[in-house]
Amino acid sequence: MKNKLLLISLFLIVGWTNCYAQQEADFESHTIPKELKVNANAVVRNSNIIITIKDYDEVEVVTDRLVTVLNKDGERDINAIEHYDSSTKIKKMEATIYDADGNKVTRFKNGDFKDVSSVSSGTLYSDNRVKYLDYTPRDYPFTVHFKSTVLLKSTAFLPSWMPLEYYNTSTELSSFKVINESDIEIKFKESHLAEYEISKNGLLDYTATNLPAVDYQSYSPDFTTYGPFVKIALKQFKMQGVDGMNNEWSDFGKWMNDQLLSDVGILPESVKKEIKDLTINAKTEKEKAKIVYEFMQDRSRYISVQVGIGGWKPIDATEVHNMSYGDCKGLSNYTKALLNEVGISSYHAVIYGGNNIRNIDSEFSSTQGNHMILYVPELDNEKDFWLECTSKTSPFGYIAGFTDDRDALVVTENGGEILHTTVYKTEDNTQESSAVIMVQKDGSASASLEMVTRGYQYSFRDHLETYSKKDLIKKYKSYWSHLNGLSITDASALSDKEQIQVVEKASVTVSRYGSKTGNLLLIQPVFFNRNENEPTRYKNRQNDFEIDRGYIDTDVYEINLENGLSIDALPEPVEINSKFGVYKLSITDSGDGKLKVHRYLRINKGYFDKDDYEAYREFRATLVKHDKSKAVLKVD
Repeated sequence: MKNKLLLISLFLIVGWTNCYAQQEADFESHTIPKELKVNANAVVRNSNIIITIKDYDEVEVVTDRLVTVLNKDGERDINAIEHYDSSTKIKKMEATIYDADGNKVTRFKNGDFKDVSSVSSGTLYSDNRVKYLDYTPRDYPFTVHFKSTVLLKSTAFLPSWMPLEYYNTSTELSSFKVINESDIEIKFKESHLAEYEISKNGLLDYTATNLPAVDYQSYSPDFTTYGPFVKIALKQFKMQGVDGMNNEWSDFGKWMNDQLLSDVGILPESVKKEIKDLTINAKTEKEKAKIVYEFMQDRSRYISVQVGIGGWKPIDATEVHNMSYGDCKGLSNYTKALLNEVGISSYHAVIYGGNNIRNIDSEFSSTQGNHMILYVPELDNEKDFWLECTSKTSPFGYIAGFTDDRDALVVTENGGEILHTTVYKTEDNTQESSAVIMVQKDGSASASLEMVTRGYQYSFRDHLETYSKKDLIKKYKSYWSHLNGLSITDASALSDKEQIQVVEKASVTVSRYGSKTGNLLLIQPVFFNRNENEPTRYKNRQNDFEIDRGYIDTDVYEINLENGLSIDALPEPVEINSKFGVYKLSITDSGDGKLKVHRYLRINKGYFDKDDYEAYREFRATLVKHDKSKAVLKVD
């Protein structure tokens, strides 16, 4: 009996020791599978999120998160952070740091976290704050174990689950569970789970294991279009004390209109009179609308305002007018109020703003978007105008580069509707250059250039008008850095808002344009507009790729040769046609000591299979080669 008790005791000790060792190993960086370290800056060792729906106005979110940070770039993936305001209470928040061997380094309690405003210094005022872990590591790798419990009284925004969180972050284990203790129906949308072999344990109960990091690759589509995620929303919710319904976009938009937008459009009588007087002689609706838009631009400036109902309710149009500032919501609402006074209907539009195109999810109504613009359905029988009200310089109706070609939620008195913003067609996104160049026998050259840019490409260059001549010359020196010994003697840029084009002019000298070999002078006839860089090569292209906007460049150069220079050899004409675009280059002898250079490049918009990427890379590499092609001149 004694021996049996001894054996049981030894078994319990060994078992406890093994269990303890296993628990400690969870904090060791050495135990991470090798395949999860490939392309990874951080590894999510274990992320467990449990969301409990207690009522339409009470949701608890419990987070237990263990992340190993492999290098400095991986610090962004710690995510030991919680936002709070008057309707969001942080009940618990703690973090423990472990070194590479799993030894505890330090522990942070609730009061040890940094507590700051959750918006930038460019924000006028805000009632949103954030607590986050501020930790400077002694060494890498290290591990952070973060726990929090947050109670939401505003339930319009519920966490989504992304088991593969972003580029260069792998996941060892991630789980997500929603417990509904109420009678409120939960909307949800699952995307790309099967492709990543994610387990469904039950309704809104998921587990993901051993997801390798995805390395960022150029031209990849938006991560949300192919990464795994689950989105949830309540069909009945509360936002800062205001009840809302969300069965579909129509009633969600109706709620926005009635509860957030219907009472903020009143203007002072003096302003109503002023805007009517300004537009009294306008002959068309479009002319009226332009006057209103430019009035708003001239007297208002953008500044972030993050108060009110979840930061979604605009400040009053009267306040925007009196203070001459507003955020995207306030300025859009102010412009809408002004247009209304001159008889032009317009509507708020919620959208994802950004250089990369991202759509409002038309299949899942919820609080989405990060920006607001204004939609004008029709002016003089011309349909669909979109107004970016935060810009002081954008031409009327021009939105390329930040809100173009994407789905937006348009909010009307009858409800919400998903509409697509302006698409700038390839044929309209042009850059046309013409230049006269003089080449000297010593290899130097001088040139005068005029360049006109339109369409989407206008957004790259309209700001140059605001540059001083000194800064503009500095910009051009960088832009034409391939020209050896470049000196810019004159430069100007003028933005024409009526034609929506930028006209640039420059006069330059290049001391080392040609290179001499004996009595031969080698020059590169594509003088200004060259492709210099090839797309990155990947041994294993993981993602499909996207060219989100097409464009056309046309260049015509006249190259004059100094007396004593003659043509010895010219490159053969080139024409390349591909699914990705068209490239043409011809360099011809026009007689009288002159060369004519005609260059045409069209890049097609499109979504392409990853297997096509190498062909695209080769297409672009060929452009670089031909743009650097050389003509041979003879020095008499």
